[in-house]
This record gives sequence, structure tokens and C-alpha cells, in this order.
Amino acid sequence: MAIELGERISTSVGFLAELFLMKIPLFTVIVALLTIILGIVNIFLPIVDFFGLSWHNLINIRLHTLNTYPLVHHGVISFILGLLGIFLLMPRFERRYGTLCTIAMFFGFLEVIPAIAYLIACYVAESDDVYVGIGGWVYSLLAMYLLNLFGDLHPKLLNLPQVVRMALALVAPVLGLPLDFSITIVLHLTAVVISIIFSFAYMDFFLPRGGFLVWVETKFSKIIDAIPNYISVTEAAYYQADGAIPIQDLGSNSSGIV
Repeated sequence: MAIELGERISTSVGFLAELFLMKIPLFTVIVALLTIILGIVNIFLPIVDFFGLSWHNLINIRLHTLNTYPLVHHGVISFILGLLGIFLLMPRFERRYGTLCTIAMFFGFLEVIPAIAYLIACYVAESDDVYVGIGGWVYSLLAMYLLNLFGDLHPKLLNLPQVVRMALALVAPVLGLPLDFSITIVLHLTAVVISIIFSFAYMDFFLPRGGFLVWVETKFSKIIDAIPNYISVTEAAYYQADGAIPIQDLGSNSSGIV
């Protein structure tokens, strides 16, 4: 009985591992793996202060924290919720924009601008709180989902008036205040506002040019072709049809809200 149960568990784990490595897009897998690895390391080493976002780290010129703070978490609950958010929300976004563009966006303006807003708030409030966690990314993705960037996800919800969907996106971070009533609300709200502006195609200048992305993918095609579940610019354009990176321009979000 125990042997049979062990075999079933082993088969299930093997199936989940295969699904994880072969079905989920590359950037999503990398972020999830880094989150898991750093979560384990955090049990034994105090890495939150080194990777977390704080005014103290900025003064000490630890600029890497502008990019690393989503990958570490304070506790088990935030760790689990962060992973859940990544698996539920990130894959569709990556398929829509491609792996390279997704990396550029989530380690670029979608992450850095909210981080800067948080640091300014910390300076004004004379706070040295350390912010870690993937909450900013999750709220960004939720806002873009609500604003029809992914119109086939929840058609009933997306039939609501646009103003209502914008209000829902802005209210989402506020609902988390009872769990964490702190200055982090500034980062979360900034992430939502930036995502709303991006959804209306007013931040196209932050997107890497499609021609450059194609050049990079062509230059390193031998390496890229060997990487499982890498989403190329061409595949992203095909997936979204007339979405954020049109085939004829490969660098524009001109369609805005689908």
C-alpha cells in the first residue's frame, strides 16, 4: 500500500515537474525558480536586507535592490501568494509580449518606477522600512487584465464599464491594507497607475524596439532555439494577433486596450 502510494506521489511530482519545465514560458519559470531558491536561502541567511528595497540600501548605493526586491519575501504566506500570483498571471503576459520584452518591462519601468515612488515616500516619512515581495508585479498584472489587455480571460467581468474596471484596479491594493498597513501602499498604487497608463498605450517609449529584439534573437538564434519555452517576438505577435507588438511594427503597443 505504502509502495503504491509512493509511486503515485512520484508520478504526480514527475508530471508537475514536466508541466513546470515544458509548458510554462521561460521567464515565468526563471522568476519562480529564483523565488523558490531565495526563499530557501532566506531560511538560513538574512538576505532580505541585502536584496530588499529601502532608503538605507539606496544611500549605500545598492542599486541592485531596484530589481531584486520582488524575488525575496518576508514570510511563508507572502512567499506562497507571490508564487501563486506568478503562475496565474505571468504566463499569459509573457506569451503576449515575448520573453525578451517581458524581461525588459518587468525589470524595467514596471518595477523601477514604483520602487522610486516607494523610496521617495520613505524619504518623506523618514522611514527605513525594507520592502520585499512580488506584490507590485501582481497588482500590475491585475490592472492590465482588468483593462482588457487580455479580453478573453473573464469576458463577463470585462463587460463592465471601463471606469469601473479602472476603479477595481485601483481599489485592489487598498484591500490589502488590513494585512499590511504600511507605506508599501505607495508602491502598489504606483504599480497600478503605471499599468493603467501603459494599458492606454501612453508608455510605448519604454518598450524595446521590435527591430532590436528581432536582431538579438537572430544573433543568438542557436542558443535561443535550444531553450525550452522561450517566446520569440514573432510568436508573441502571432499569439496576440493584433495586440501589443504588431507584426508590421514589432515595437508598439499602439492597439492599447484590446
